[in-house]
Amino acid sequence: MRAVSEISYAPELHGVLAWLNVDRPLLLEELRGSLVILDFWTSCCVNCMHVIPTLRAIEERYAAHPVVVIGVHSGKFDAERDPERIRDAIGRYGVEHPVAVDDDFHLWSRYQIRSWPTLVVVAPDGRIAAVAPGEPDLATLDAFVRTELDRAAAEGKLAAGPPDLGLLPPADNLPLFYPGKAVVLPDGRLAISDSGHHRVIVCEADGRVRLTLGSGLRGLVDGAAGRAAFDDPQGLCFHDGALFVADTRNHALRRIDLESGVVTTVAGTGSLGLEAPEGRVVAREQALRSPWDLASVADHIYVAMAGSHQIWRFAPTEGWLEVYAGTGVEALLDGPVARSAWAQPSGLSHRDGVLYVADSESSAVRAIDLGRGEVETLVGQGLFDFGDGEGDAEAALLQHALGVAAIPDGVLIADTYNGKLKRWQRDPDGGYGRIVTELSGLEDPASVALTADGAWVIADTNAHRVIVVREGAVAELPVSGAPAPQRGATVPSARASLPPTRTTEGWFTTQLKLPDGAGLRPGEGRVELELVAPEGLAIASGSPMVVSCEVSRRSDLLLLLRSQARFDVRGGQRERVAIDLRITELPEPVVEAEIVVAIDYMACLARDTAVCTPGRLDLRVPVALRRGGDASIELVVPLPAVEL
Repeated sequence: MRAVSEISYAPELHGVLAWLNVDRPLLLEELRGSLVILDFWTSCCVNCMHVIPTLRAIEERYAAHPVVVIGVHSGKFDAERDPERIRDAIGRYGVEHPVAVDDDFHLWSRYQIRSWPTLVVVAPDGRIAAVAPGEPDLATLDAFVRTELDRAAAEGKLAAGPPDLGLLPPADNLPLFYPGKAVVLPDGRLAISDSGHHRVIVCEADGRVRLTLGSGLRGLVDGAAGRAAFDDPQGLCFHDGALFVADTRNHALRRIDLESGVVTTVAGTGSLGLEAPEGRVVAREQALRSPWDLASVADHIYVAMAGSHQIWRFAPTEGWLEVYAGTGVEALLDGPVARSAWAQPSGLSHRDGVLYVADSESSAVRAIDLGRGEVETLVGQGLFDFGDGEGDAEAALLQHALGVAAIPDGVLIADTYNGKLKRWQRDPDGGYGRIVTELSGLEDPASVALTADGAWVIADTNAHRVIVVREGAVAELPVSGAPAPQRGATVPSARASLPPTRTTEGWFTTQLKLPDGAGLRPGEGRVELELVAPEGLAIASGSPMVVSCEVSRRSDLLLLLRSQARFDVRGGQRERVAIDLRITELPEPVVEAEIVVAIDYMACLARDTAVCTPGRLDLRVPVALRRGGDASIELVVPLPAVEL
């Protein structure tokens, strides 16, 4: 957590699209006297989900004090701009504090936020007291809150108690509440993660509930079915006569004895892990990071470890756990499993020696040949390439797909943020295959599974239902007979680079284009950017300029010699910055790659260089890698106009 040394007052909370969980818009002016924690997040971000329990613990500890948590939702994906979808997300994750829908990044820009998640602590007198990017440590945040409250009390600036925020109570009286995943058991019954109710149910094919695991109270409790507790359970798989559960927000794997209903924790400590294991470790002693889905293959269970961007492997009989695929870097990179890179894998399905993966943050579906240990992307292009497309899989687009089911000639895909069920259709001639839409009008479907007779079972999460599609006919599963879930928790929780406004290029300021035929050859190379200030403005002479870079596509071939550089600029209307690269030998004549670049600079009035303002530019820079290319590429980058 970084304290802010200079006095800087928090900008007002104007310009958002909507306010959720409260009966009116909130202003910092009315919250003076209270310590305010602003949580800048987006609902697709697993790291943001890791922050929710920490904030919940702060809210519980300071319930009688003037401490207010406000979520500021600045969405990455287009689908995350809709307040109703965000309302579903906060219901699904149990967020009960106010949430501002910052759909056009107004607050993000005003507070100069650069990454998800980021906390901003506003002191009771209105100062920005601290800015904390990343996942905060609960003890550190708690100590900081106490210090600021004590300071404000000593200065006579602390309110007597918490303010009246006009909070709206959560409500649901549905048999299912945000079901995350559904699977078909060998005997034809269905197992459903009733995620919003923090439980798992097992029902007949006609929807009659036969077994309910979990009381509905959020927590990590083993034991008999009615006493057990889960926290946002997601993925399920049947293995060796038992049902295994990815208990996502408990960061644990649980085993359910389907005869007795007894629940046992078999992997994880209940705490959020910080590091992946090296080699095989004892599963019950290894902290996990948001396991999201499971797949049983022979003697092992494969785990989509969304929070560490990897695929892990669990041996239930021996009790060990290991990383199977992924370096932990968030990216889309194929090849040998040990060198592959993933981006929040969230859905798994196995067929004929191939493990299919819904890699949600890259909006991709990928395949692991388990025999050869090789990863291949079937559809998807990169972290920032998403949309709703069909046709040739090389160019088609998905949007944050969370579920897959392997079928004889391809893969069914829960294309979550597009509200569709799609199919990747295998090309018998060995081509990329095709993407076709099978079903539309869904509400954030998160999984798809197959019955023995070929029907599709879909967890239609935000519609609070499971549907069955048989020979084109769609029917809602009439779930009945489950006891009313309890509310609350078993114990109070103790665990705990972007542009000013959204444009047609997503949340990047600019997407550059390469001149025809331009490209870099293997070896040392350079991309030179010429920044051009608009008329009437200049780049401040002698001011620092910071350039931060990340390879967003083909990090296997394109390497940055440094990820961040600081320049003292000459000033004027034009300034050149260089990004030094190394390109390995190319597997084909031309390979399309991309770099994400963030540039922080100071802009001034050309006629009065004492009048300045900080600026930030976020670029997508395409880089064509060509065997016969040049050693450098030069691109012109117009700086955006600002008001001074």
